[in-house]
Amino acid sequence: MRYPIPLHGRDSCRSALLLLVAGAVVSACSADAPNPVGPLEHANEAAVIAGAATTISVGTSAELLSALASANAGTLIRLRAGSYPVSAPVIVPDGVVLEGEGVMQFDEGGRPTGFTPGTRTTLTMASNAPGNLLTLEDGAAVRRLAIEDLAGRAGNAVAVLSRAVGDHISASLVETEIVNPNPYRIVPQGSVGCGLMVFTQNPNLGAPPPPDDGATLEITMERSLIHSPANGSCGVFAFNFAPNASVTLHFTNDVVGGGLNANGGVSRTDAVHDSRVLIVSTRTLYRDDQPAACSVGRVGWNLTGGSGAPVPVVLPATVGNTLEVRSLDDRIEGFATAVLATGARRFFAEPTAGPSSDNAIDLQLLQTSIETPACGTDFRLVGALAGGNFWPGDGNVVRALLRGVQGSGTRANVYADVLSLTGPVSPELQGRGNQLEIIGSLQAFLATNSGVTPAPGAQFFTAKGPRTIH
Repeated sequence: MRYPIPLHGRDSCRSALLLLVAGAVVSACSADAPNPVGPLEHANEAAVIAGAATTISVGTSAELLSALASANAGTLIRLRAGSYPVSAPVIVPDGVVLEGEGVMQFDEGGRPTGFTPGTRTTLTMASNAPGNLLTLEDGAAVRRLAIEDLAGRAGNAVAVLSRAVGDHISASLVETEIVNPNPYRIVPQGSVGCGLMVFTQNPNLGAPPPPDDGATLEITMERSLIHSPANGSCGVFAFNFAPNASVTLHFTNDVVGGGLNANGGVSRTDAVHDSRVLIVSTRTLYRDDQPAACSVGRVGWNLTGGSGAPVPVVLPATVGNTLEVRSLDDRIEGFATAVLATGARRFFAEPTAGPSSDNAIDLQLLQTSIETPACGTDFRLVGALAGGNFWPGDGNVVRALLRGVQGSGTRANVYADVLSLTGPVSPELQGRGNQLEIIGSLQAFLATNSGVTPAPGAQFFTAKGPRTIH
């Protein structure tokens, strides 16, 4: 099933892109600067504010923390311009709207550049306390506010996390600026050093309580800005650590420094299966906020359908997870690798980790612009990736539709059904049904995309008919 990308008032030429069939040839569309605030966005924001039962105005950190008491669920909290330092993680309860006085500025393309001087309203972490600086619960919203984490701290700037089996959370960020000064790291309790952290939880890694089976998270970010100056590797993190779970992210006219890390499902002691991440991204810039991209090797979009955890602990199989990405008019700039997409990853052989099987990525890039350095790579598209010369699993697929994509020119692009981190996988270990599929024909690909060099080989295109994979 394919999901349409919201157009938010774009012209009919862009609308036609969504009606493409495999092998169709389209002409380029003009890149007129969009209105940064459309009627739909205004209506959504008005609805959020109208839903607030009461309004509380605050001017100090103490007043803010008092207003955030769970008893004030459904309240609109207005923060006067200034700085609000806190010494411990902050939770925004169900239905609470945090609204600052920041007036966001925009570039000619409608993307945010920062707040007008004198209007900035900033929530800052002033203590080295671990955890997430700001956690949003169901119905929570943040508007016109800057959120700045403390350098050297083990945590993330903004988080949306499931809380129980079958939980549902919907949250939004509008005209918000997030500053994440910490490098991305994997620690025992999870990942830290991300601007926006979103995942369904497995809180105790095999011990009770169980993972948040069936939880759903939906996050909207509009006209917002993430800075990741420490190492530029984790602007957004979107994973499922629970089975039968769902994460949905909508990005519109945003700037994401540090790129995107997304995985449909990750087994981390407990098995994760039949989970899904959907990312719908429109007119958003993903950029590396650090120089020397090639010496460090940062990835712009690090995408996986499903995998085990990249740590040597005993893990079951990871089965039937999906990641879907719908991109319209996005830009990916400055990373050593712009898009790394693998249907599945298996980092360790048995008895450490079970196989990753029947996981998939469905990747749709329409009018996407990519700019990597001369030493870089625009695309690494691989059906299944193993940590060494061992069986990754079976039935893992990357399906990609690219139309109107502008690449960087000749780069070290990689396209494969199966690879390992150490080189090719022996034929007898490649599994069954692991494959890369490019929708359409090679001729249509060359006619509608430019600067993607080398292009995928003709054997990867669906217009040649189904392939038998042994």
